Amino acid sequence: MKQRNRKSDRNTGLGAEYVPSVLVSDFGSLGTCSNPIDWTNGRTVHLLSQGEAMLWHLLRWNECTSEIYEQYPLPLKDTLRLCDQYGIRHPHNRTTPMTTDFLVIQRSGHADVYSLKNSRAELENPRTLQKLFLEQCYWCEAKAQFHLRFKAELNAVLYNNIRQVVEYYSAAAVHDDISILKHLIATRRILPQHMDTAILNYPELVQQYRKEIDTWKTCKSTLE
Repeated sequence: MKQRNRKSDRNTGLGAEYVPSVLVSDFGSLGTCSNPIDWTNGRTVHLLSQGEAMLWHLLRWNECTSEIYEQYPLPLKDTLRLCDQYGIRHPHNRTTPMTTDFLVIQRSGHADVYSLKNSRAELENPRTLQKLFLEQCYWCEAKAQFHLRFKAELNAVLYNNIRQVVEYYSAAAVHDDISILKHLIATRRILPQHMDTAILNYPELVQQYRKEIDTWKTCKSTLE
């Protein structure tokens, strides 16, 4: 699925300056692509499927996460060496780098790598297994922990709750009590129970957290 129409001057960069190897614009009107904004650094993120959007939000929400680099390129010389070593045909061709779905840098400095598939049924494809093997071999050599995840097994409830509240991470987006509530959740000043098991009931939570919302209003009014 991943088209390889990279521009020669595309670079990776670091942190908020990172530019992935594959951009959403490379896919034209593909409806499953999305460009959320990383609420921690303001960078436009390039996600190529709904599954990637789900996993990215879940990883970004984790307080241990420092940076996430999507569509991260692997050094061509290393993947070619691994292909030759194990007698595997290089993905796409011998001039196009492989990519990893997500390279996650933890606040501890440790690196975790995530490869995403729609379901475990994809592992029945021998070619898919070969490419996963190459990817895992590279990251094993690089001393990074490799993780395989499946869209069908991701927490869709938690993803939807995260996606809705982080739209109001910036106080500038706040305009009413519900958006204040979402802002307070997004900035972790309050954390409702069961966020991972039930869609948040915002009118109910506004009543539950009325004191926190009114305190936020008072503080904001004082600063203006």
